[in-house]
Amino acid sequence: MPTKIFISWSGEQSNKLAEAVRNWIPGVLQFAKPYFTPSDIEKGARWGSDILGELASSDIGIICLTKENLSKPWILFEAGALSKNFDKSRVCTILFGVETTDISGPLTIFQGTKFDKSDFKKLIKTINSTGGDGKLEDSILDEVFEMWWPKLQEKVLKILEDGKTTSLNTQRSEREILEELLELTRLTTRRSPREREVPSEVLIDLVETLSELQSATRLGDFERLMMLTERIERPIHYLCKTSREPEMMEHLLMSKRRLGSIGDDEIRNKKKP
Repeated sequence: MPTKIFISWSGEQSNKLAEAVRNWIPGVLQFAKPYFTPSDIEKGARWGSDILGELASSDIGIICLTKENLSKPWILFEAGALSKNFDKSRVCTILFGVETTDISGPLTIFQGTKFDKSDFKKLIKTINSTGGDGKLEDSILDEVFEMWWPKLQEKVLKILEDGKTTSLNTQRSEREILEELLELTRLTTRRSPREREVPSEVLIDLVETLSELQSATRLGDFERLMMLTERIERPIHYLCKTSREPEMMEHLLMSKRRLGSIGDDEIRNKKKP
């Protein structure tokens, strides 16, 4: 009996990664039969027929996670269906450019597999354990995995790199985010329910920090940008508190997280040899 593997994905990058995994697994484990639906439209149209049947008859579920699909309805929907059909030990998330700390909600119940050689090999061993008479001995599995791993690694890294380029091209500029912070300050002051005297040291701190943010942006100093976004919280937190608009502080924190994700990517790229 072949081992049937249901591969869940959502989003363009996740689609490509899922397809790469689908094509690779049978090269290592010939008894494995992955199920992969190539388009979201097709998945939606066919959910009531063969997809439901595949879920019911599959032995293992694999969920391909990327930063773009962690909260996508389709990935959460299929994850819920997988959890109902399989034992949790038979459902695994593969983390492509995602840390375990990025995952929240129902996805946290599944065993996470980082896309690195040692962790991914554990997933393959789990699949191999379901192979019955077709199961490979450990020594043979080690040899076959060593031969096939570089092919998958190269393919996946290329997909992730292409996705990073696309993501950077669509990210808002740091200048736009700085302008949003400034507009936030103006909006907070304008919406104040009554006239309040703002201490001069608060305004000085705010203006100086904004000036340094603009300078760091021009110089491309992303580490300093991250530090300054932390510092700017102080005066804006005060303004939000005194104007009785606490939801504006949450808006600022969301802006900071978006800026932080850009800075983290740039810092990691600069550290690469």
